[in-house]
Amino acid sequence: MTPLALALLISLAADPVPKPPATETAKPVGVTRDAEKDLLEQHKTAKPRLQLPPAVARAPNSVNNGAMRAYYLPAELRDGGFAREPDPAMTLDNTFKVKLFWIASRSNNCFY
Repeated sequence: MTPLALALLISLAADPVPKPPATETAKPVGVTRDAEKDLLEQHKTAKPRLQLPPAVARAPNSVNNGAMRAYYLPAELRDGGFAREPDPAMTLDNTFKVKLFWIASRSNNCFY
């Protein structure tokens, strides 16, 4: 076998797309259900990305999504265009939609 053929064979066997090194900020993924539950439990003590609004910050250990939306989002984006009453034309039950939300979130390694 010629050196050129050998080099071609080695280059084809190698991984064509090098994987980027894992960053230290990447969230770990639990291999088992118990490991994933432990990771979710540890995430409860994570530092929030946004500071609580002044009115909410007075109460210890409080999280208020409505106050966060009112403080950080512009007025046209605050309600998200969603009505409080369920739409009778919708065919999916809200409970099922919430389950789909959690499945999609966890499959993307998102913590909510």
